[in-house]
Amino acid sequence: MRLDTHRQTRHTRGRRHRVVVVGNGMVAARFIDELHRHSPHAAEGFDVQVIGEEPHEPYNRLLLSEVIAGRATLDGLRLPQPPAWVGVTRGAEVVHIDPAARLVVDSREGQHAYDTLVLATGAEPRLPLPPSTARGLRSLRTLDDCRELLAATASTARVCVVGGGLLGIELACGLRARGAVVTVVHRATHLMERQLDEASAEVLALEMARLGIAVVTGAQVTTVHESAGAVSGLELDDGRVVPADVVVVSAGVIPRTALAGAAGLTVDHGIVVGGDLRSPDDPHIAAIGDCAQEAGSWTGLLAPGWDQARRLAAQLSGRPTQSAPGVTDVIALKAVGLSAVTIGRLDPTHRVLRLHDPDAGRAITVATDGGRVTGAICVGAAPIATTLVTAFERGTPVPVDPAFLLLDGLPSTHAPAPHPASMPASATVCRCNDVSKQAILDAHAEGCRSVPEVAEATRATTGCGGCAATVCELLASMEESAPPRPPETPRAVAPVDGPSVSGAGRSHDVLKVP
Repeated sequence: MRLDTHRQTRHTRGRRHRVVVVGNGMVAARFIDELHRHSPHAAEGFDVQVIGEEPHEPYNRLLLSEVIAGRATLDGLRLPQPPAWVGVTRGAEVVHIDPAARLVVDSREGQHAYDTLVLATGAEPRLPLPPSTARGLRSLRTLDDCRELLAATASTARVCVVGGGLLGIELACGLRARGAVVTVVHRATHLMERQLDEASAEVLALEMARLGIAVVTGAQVTTVHESAGAVSGLELDDGRVVPADVVVVSAGVIPRTALAGAAGLTVDHGIVVGGDLRSPDDPHIAAIGDCAQEAGSWTGLLAPGWDQARRLAAQLSGRPTQSAPGVTDVIALKAVGLSAVTIGRLDPTHRVLRLHDPDAGRAITVATDGGRVTGAICVGAAPIATTLVTAFERGTPVPVDPAFLLLDGLPSTHAPAPHPASMPASATVCRCNDVSKQAILDAHAEGCRSVPEVAEATRATTGCGGCAATVCELLASMEESAPPRPPETPRAVAPVDGPSVSGAGRSHDVLKVP
């Protein structure tokens, strides 16, 4: 008999609903958080077991490139910890799924029965290189990858980054800031082809050259050159050889579907699921995040994965669910020394204006319709990008002559960015999690005094991290304006037998890295 998942309750035959989550990354962590935040009495209604391959606590994978750039630390990547009622097995791999028995087996021979199995296995780096066993070939997907890359480039002069997308460029700029000689090899005809047009990408490449980063586009790697067992360079399809002591591949990812395929589930590019996020072959098995292919669509982006986590948690909790929102409308490059922002969509039927100024290192394209900004690409024009993002998100009218949107320094168009304290309460602070300034104010009023505390209360800063500075400024501003607290009266403490324990049951603020 097929289970009607939309009518499923938290309890199964008088006991807690057993949920096994395979994967302990950002989407799995969000799913657990959604259950905990929005399911009344979740601890009594669910028996949840999370199984993750990595030995680490959950961390923000999006900020690994920021660690390479020296703008974040490994300790600062920690995500809020799961509630105490959730069981977590780290450093173990699920090796078998038995759909008939509703059982999963891990590499430690642990067996976990489930009523709902949630596959959040993520994706693995795509490696478009010829087979090679040379030392020095790396990717950046996990915390251990990050640590190894930091060690490998501590005294290495020549690094080749294969892939000129968002992450590849962020990596290249971060490694260059660490003193490496960096070359980017990109298969497409221009950088960031999913976000930029050719003219904008040309300016971006020129700016990278000014930073000392060589860029090769329209090229594929045909041979990995070795010396004494270590990589010494990459040969391209046009015969050129790029010298390299370390090669970092950043050429996209491939959904991890082998476990689902072995269990007899339908797999295409990802694990096929319907609008209810369940496999059409087994309604007791769901998939979310990078491994899932919902309604024929796969994006590889975090925001849709988070939305899937929210919807599945709501479904299990008996709450109404809404259809998934579209892909994030604002995408910003987080690269040392570079600025590139894409906003909305450039609709050719709308009014489109362009400024192409390679000498000044900027390229701006803006689309307007009905007196509103509908899309934009800004390279090398951070203040203008800030203005356009605000206009796009708030729907503010554009100037009578939209050409003013392309120019910086006009008081009527580009006033200095306001201090966060002067932002309206409804303004969005964290786009990744749709957190408003008011939510930050409310968190502060409830006692949150640090960025980690605000993150745990609101989720702000747990996405791309671009809002961290704004959150810090808001907290500082609120502390300055808050009335002084009266001194606390010392309280007498009754003696107790045995040693006292402070903060029992709380997780450490530092990410545990073996």
